[in-house]
Amino acid sequence: MESVTYKKSKAVLTVLLLLIVVAPYLSGCTASVKAYDRDALPFDTTRVATVRIEMLDKDWEFCMTHPFNEQYVPADFWFDDELVPDVAVRPKGNSSLGQAVGWDSPRMPLAVDFNLLNRSRSFHGVKKVFLNNGWSDPTLIREVLAYEIFASIGLPAPRATIIDLWVNDIHLGVYTMVEVIDASFLREHFADANGNLYKPELSVARLNWTEKDAYKSFTTMMGATQTPQQDPALNINIGGGPLLDLLLALGEEESVALYKDIELPEGDFNRGLPPMTMPRNRLEAMMLKTNENNPEYSALFKFLDVLNNQPDDIFLEEIEEVLDVDQALRFIAASGLILHLDNYIGVGHNNYIYEAGGKFTILAWDTNMAFGTFNQGIRKEGLINFYIDQPTAGPLNRYPIVDRLLKHKPYFDRYIGYVKELMDGAFSLDVILPRIDQLVEMVRPYARADTEMFYSYEDWERCITEDLRPPDIFEGWMAGGPSPTLPWSLSPQESSALRAKFGVSSLWELFSRNFKESDVPALRECLTEKNADLFLQNFWGPLMAPQPPRQPGFGPNSLGLKTFIIARHESVRQQLNRERPSNPARGTGNGGSMWMSDWFGG
Repeated sequence: MESVTYKKSKAVLTVLLLLIVVAPYLSGCTASVKAYDRDALPFDTTRVATVRIEMLDKDWEFCMTHPFNEQYVPADFWFDDELVPDVAVRPKGNSSLGQAVGWDSPRMPLAVDFNLLNRSRSFHGVKKVFLNNGWSDPTLIREVLAYEIFASIGLPAPRATIIDLWVNDIHLGVYTMVEVIDASFLREHFADANGNLYKPELSVARLNWTEKDAYKSFTTMMGATQTPQQDPALNINIGGGPLLDLLLALGEEESVALYKDIELPEGDFNRGLPPMTMPRNRLEAMMLKTNENNPEYSALFKFLDVLNNQPDDIFLEEIEEVLDVDQALRFIAASGLILHLDNYIGVGHNNYIYEAGGKFTILAWDTNMAFGTFNQGIRKEGLINFYIDQPTAGPLNRYPIVDRLLKHKPYFDRYIGYVKELMDGAFSLDVILPRIDQLVEMVRPYARADTEMFYSYEDWERCITEDLRPPDIFEGWMAGGPSPTLPWSLSPQESSALRAKFGVSSLWELFSRNFKESDVPALRECLTEKNADLFLQNFWGPLMAPQPPRQPGFGPNSLGLKTFIIARHESVRQQLNRERPSNPARGTGNGGSMWMSDWFGG
């Protein structure tokens, strides 16, 4: 029997041999990059390109049966007639991946890494793209449209385009291909691309905390485990990516297993729930994406101190040194205008922040639920009339970048100037409505032929102008709304009945089970009518029944895209002209639910 020491020696030797084999590739220079052009191949948004990914059948089967592993497998990538061989492909995502799994659909979102197996390779200057599956957008064009608006105001924004995707002989249908924010992206947009890139998660993304809070432990959410820790050796970037990813992609699972002590918990495959993990503290939740092997957080702590601790007179002297204020004002203007509440001004989640030379920049990301789909519990009327003077979903003091900048009149006036610039430019009805029409006409034949789309073709057509959400009293809850709230505690009688019928003591435990329609009568015998209704509304959605086929995720919250934009444009025009209220009682924001940030102490 081999000793652990001997096995590790073999593993180290394997790694060394691997590095010798791939060294000629890893040491190569990056392919020359043409001047950055948003409309250059492969991001020409005037047509739908065909993308084909070819891999061994066993590798695709592994992706389908182990989606939450998010493990790379080798593949070839075809963009129309252009071949990029030996790329790495894996399932990616959280809700978007979980929904595909839960609906037993092959339409998984995918990551394609052109650089992992060969450092010298890129695809027209791009090292990595995400292929997004449209799980929350019946129109399939929100992501492209939103990134174009961010870019129009002079912000660094990923390029995105619509593709028609195949994996081997499986037609997955209409996807969005998005440029990933990584070191390659930073080199295109910043003079100094060697700084710290963060992808903050949970409520830490609002940056309303300081160094003294950085290492305080989070309370573990029920059903979640702490983020597994891996041997640092596996995270060393050896050229194209972390050693862990490279070893797995090349089939060296045995070498990885010797260093990887903690495995991810199993997700609920039947309901499409990925493994629930959470960071140990705020600093870990900032999710440093560059310089991971030598982290340095002093600039972050200084920024947070200025943002949260300095009095107004000192704040105005120092904020320009630690924040690209002009860029932040543009970001706030675009986010609030198009209602991208999945980012800093809303739940505090989907955006990056980049620090170079001690100065921070906010970067837009994951815009597929812009234009009000992710509503944070704000009803349709509130989304249309979202206040431009307080462009935050919740209380203003939860968002110190917005709060402190817009308190200063010169900054506020500049921000309003950017709102007006967008209203007269990319968000003017003369520009954005024809652009939507162009995208719709381009996508229509592909949507009609897409048999794997999460929505029917009729839903796709309808949601361009009509709301897809169900007309019931819990409108919008699926996007983070405050109701219905699952009961935290039950009466002793209810708890006893649940134990007898289902072997659980709380509704939270039952929520993680594979609950079926046939279980509903037994549930109603255990609970009061109110608690049974609340459980079913949380488990299956606002209509207290499984969503109809081809309508997963946040899609049923989608507002008619063109109709919403027309109404939003008119409301902002009226607010700018002071014909409509634009600033409620100071500090209240727009009344969005803050439940996630309350849980994590944000």
